[in-house]
Amino acid sequence: MSSSHNPLPTRQVHLDFHTSEHIPGIGECFDRQQWQTALRAGHINQINIFAKCHHSWSYYPTKVGHMHPNLSFDLLGAQIAACHEIGVVCPIYFTVGWSANDAENHPEWCARDRNGAYKTSAAWDFEATPETTKPWGWKWMCAAAGGPYHELILRQIAEICAAYPVDGFWFDIYDDVACYCEHCLARMKAEGVDLADSIAVTTSHARAIREHMRQLRELIAGAHPDATVYFNSATHVGNMVRFKERLFDMNTQQELEDLPTTWGGYDKLPLEAKYHLGQGSQVVAMSGKFHKSWGEFGGFKHADAMKYEAAAMIANGAACNFGDQLHPSGEMDVETYRGIGEAFRYVESIEAYGPGGRPYSKLGLWLSLDMNADHGLVNMLLEMHYDFVPADEHQLDALSTLIIPSQPCLSPAQADAISSWVKRGGKLLVFEAGALDHAKTHFVLDVGAEYLGESEYHFDYTVVTVEMGVGVVSTPFLNYKPGVRTRLTTGAALAAIREPYFNRTYGRYSSHANTPYQLHDSAFPAVVRHGNCLFFAHPLDRLYYTDGVRLHRDLVRNALDALETAPVLRVTGLPSSGRANLLHQESERRYVAHLLYSPALQRGSVKVIEDFLPVPGVTLAVRVPERITQVRAIPSSEAIPFTLIDGVLTIDVPTFTMHTGIVMSY
Repeated sequence: MSSSHNPLPTRQVHLDFHTSEHIPGIGECFDRQQWQTALRAGHINQINIFAKCHHSWSYYPTKVGHMHPNLSFDLLGAQIAACHEIGVVCPIYFTVGWSANDAENHPEWCARDRNGAYKTSAAWDFEATPETTKPWGWKWMCAAAGGPYHELILRQIAEICAAYPVDGFWFDIYDDVACYCEHCLARMKAEGVDLADSIAVTTSHARAIREHMRQLRELIAGAHPDATVYFNSATHVGNMVRFKERLFDMNTQQELEDLPTTWGGYDKLPLEAKYHLGQGSQVVAMSGKFHKSWGEFGGFKHADAMKYEAAAMIANGAACNFGDQLHPSGEMDVETYRGIGEAFRYVESIEAYGPGGRPYSKLGLWLSLDMNADHGLVNMLLEMHYDFVPADEHQLDALSTLIIPSQPCLSPAQADAISSWVKRGGKLLVFEAGALDHAKTHFVLDVGAEYLGESEYHFDYTVVTVEMGVGVVSTPFLNYKPGVRTRLTTGAALAAIREPYFNRTYGRYSSHANTPYQLHDSAFPAVVRHGNCLFFAHPLDRLYYTDGVRLHRDLVRNALDALETAPVLRVTGLPSSGRANLLHQESERRYVAHLLYSPALQRGSVKVIEDFLPVPGVTLAVRVPERITQVRAIPSSEAIPFTLIDGVLTIDVPTFTMHTGIVMSY
C-alpha cells in the first residue's frame, strides 16, 4: 500500500491515556478551553488521542467494547471537537498487542508460547496475589487475521469510523511474537509450517499480522479515504521478522518511536530516518517529555533537551512528536505544554527546511541488520561527520563508495551486482565477514585475498603502514576480537596482524589482561588494498560499537579518505559529538546542511542534553551538480559569502549555538 503524500503536521504530541478501573472520576476535569489553551501553548498542530487503552477501556460510548466504568461522557468526541475547532489534527490511538481486561476475560485471545503458556512483555508472577507489587509488563494478545481478537478490533474500528470525523488511526504494540494459540496452530497447520522451525513460525505470524493490518487499512480507507494509518513497531530497522517482512508498508507514514534518554539513544534516529526517507516515505520522529521513559507521571525533560531533540528531528527530515501522558482526570499539565512549546517555537522557525527533503550523499552503507555492526559504522560516520545513505544493489549507480559491515549479508546476485559496479569504477570498503558467503567458507567479493579461516587467538594487534597511518600509532594496537586469516592474491597489505604469544588461560597467562604481542608480524594482513576495494580483516564496526576505540575510527577515516576523494559534504571544525546531515529539497530548489551540537551526558541511567555552547570555526565543502546561487543560515536568514572553485562550494559557517541550517539555493 502506498504512503500518504499530504504534508504531515510537524509539531505533534502523542498523548498516552492508560487508566485503571480503580481510579475514579475519569475525564471529570476535561475542559475544552483548558485543553485548547494547552495545545496553543505547546504550538501543537497534531495530537494523538485515545479510543482504547492497554487496560482495554474505551473512552467513548461503545456497543462493541467496554467504556471505562468511571467515565460518564464521550471523552473522545469532546477531544476531537476541541481539536478541530482550533485546526489541530487528532489521529485516534487504539491498542492492539496489550489489552489487560480483554486478556483476563478472554484468555483464548492471548498469544501463547510453544508450551501453551501466556506470552508476556516482561517477567510475570502468575502466583501473585492482588496485593503483590506489580512491575511493568502486559500479556500479549494475538491479533492475527481471522482470529477472534482480530475480528473484535475490526468491529471496534468500524464503530469509531461510523461515529467520528477521523483524521487517522495510530495502532500500538506489534512485535515478533511467535504465537502458538489455538487459532495460529490451525492456520500454521493449513500452511504446512514446521512448528519446530521458530523462524517459520514467526514469519507465519508476521504475515498474518500483515493481513490484519491490510484489512484495517481497507476498512478505514472505505470510510475516511484521507485518514492516516500507522502501525507501531514495524518501522525499526533491524534483524526482526516484522521489518524483513516489511510490515511498515502498511503505514501511510513511518513513525520512529524512540526515547533517546533511556532506550534508542541519540544516534538511532539518523539511520532509521535515512532508511525510510530513502524508501520514499514521510517520517515522524518521536521522543517524549518524560525524564526517563513512557508511563511517568510527574517526569519532566528540560525544555532545552526537547528543543535539541526537535531540531535533530527536523535536521533529519522528520516531523516532530513528543509523548505525554494525560492525568486520568482529563486535565492537561500546563508545565508540560510550556516546555514543549519552547521546543516547538523553534521548530516553527526551521520546519520548512527539513520534512520534504531527502538525504543526499554518494557514500552508501549496506545494511547487514546486525545491530552492533550497522550501528558501529553509523556511530563512526556520525562522529566523523561523513554523511551517508543506506543503500542496496538497486542504488549502486548513484553512489561513489559503498561500505559493507562485518556480517555475511550478500546473496550471490547481490555480490555479482557489487562486483560489476566496482569494475565500473565504484569504490568498496568491506569489513571481515561482510565479504564472505553465508556459510563463511569463501569470499564472494574479490578483495585481493583468499579466505583461510578464523584466527586461533581470542584477540590480536594491528600494525599499520605509513599509507594508512595518518593519526594512528605506529606501534601495534589492540583489537579486542581477532581478524580473520587471509592470504594475499592480487592485493597489497596496508596493515599487518601481530599475534599474541598465546591466549590467556589458567595454564598460560601474563599480567592482568591480554597477552603481549610477538615481535614479528604474522603472515596475515589486517588491511588489503585491491584496486578500488579496501578490505579490513577485523570487525572494526562491531568493535567500535562495544569498545569505542578511537584508533579504530581513525583507521576507518584513513580508509574512507583513500577511497572517497570527492565527497558530497565535507565538514571540518565540528566536534565529534556534533552532527551533520545534508537534505535535498528538490521542489524548493535547494540543499540544506543541518549542523547540531550538544553532547549527550550520561547521568545515572539517563542521557541528558544540557550544554549549549557556541560552535565557531566550522567549514563546509559541498559538491552538488546544480550551480548554487545563494547561501544563507537558518533560523537567522543571514546571507553567507561562499566560494565556488572547481565545483567545490566552500562555506565558513557563522558561529552557532545548538543548531543551524545552511541553505544552499540553486
